[in-house]
Amino acid sequence: MSPVREARPLVHYLPLIPMGCMICMIIGVPIWVHYTAVMLHQVEYSLGVLGPSVTAPELGRVNEALKGTSSAYMLFACALFALGLCRKLLSVEHDLSMLNAKQLAIYRPVNAAVHFVWWLIMIWVVVLMMGCAVFAILTWVGYRAVQQVLANQVAMAPVYGAWTSGYANWTMSQGEISAAGGDLITAMMIKNGWPAAVTCPSTCLNLRLFQFVKADAAQSCVCDSGALRLVLQAARTALDAVPGMMVGIWFMYVFGDFFKTSLACDFINASRDAESGNLLRAGSSGGRGYSKL
Repeated sequence: MSPVREARPLVHYLPLIPMGCMICMIIGVPIWVHYTAVMLHQVEYSLGVLGPSVTAPELGRVNEALKGTSSAYMLFACALFALGLCRKLLSVEHDLSMLNAKQLAIYRPVNAAVHFVWWLIMIWVVVLMMGCAVFAILTWVGYRAVQQVLANQVAMAPVYGAWTSGYANWTMSQGEISAAGGDLITAMMIKNGWPAAVTCPSTCLNLRLFQFVKADAAQSCVCDSGALRLVLQAARTALDAVPGMMVGIWFMYVFGDFFKTSLACDFINASRDAESGNLLRAGSSGGRGYSKL
């Protein structure tokens, strides 16, 4: 056992850093989970409005990341907090009585193991942060696309009105039919200036342009202005949740990394105390041996 150290101010023994980090992480995790879930639900609702066959297979990974990350993060955050308290208790025992070498020998490898796992979690949080940014960008792309389609519908409304209510020329010459490849309907549409039926016009949302969305061919061109307005509103709600999502995961990373640094400092201080105790015991043993001569 090493001699008793001189007692230090009470503030030194309070786990202020673990408590502060734990509080901020408890705030950050629910914020991230809530706003990410809001985005996820709004995007899923938008896909349902566009059609029963419209899906985004990668959205399932977002739901898995929410459950797995929040659970593992808080579980190991509690382990870090327990280690921070343990280190303060060891420091109190050392200063008031003596250094407990056996407890310190157990604390150091446990600290190293938890620190390594937490380091891996921090790497995952960084990857997750980039994934949240990509999720937000794709949502914004979809929002802007729907917004532009609705603007095109408003701009083309007078033209479509003229096509549907105006006079149509049904007289086809043989040359016009031949130019259309022998298709009478295509020749008639070309002559009257009507849009080709085989393409998705700019007044409709072409889901085939989005690689992250899967849809049947019959539902890949959405022209219903009512459905598109619902999708636009849902996408706007999802985008409004982006700041909360990014703030929450920023809290998780910053204070998680700060907690990791605090854990490393505790390991260094524990190693220094163990080394000092070994030196003092070696010196005491050497002194006793010298007195016997």
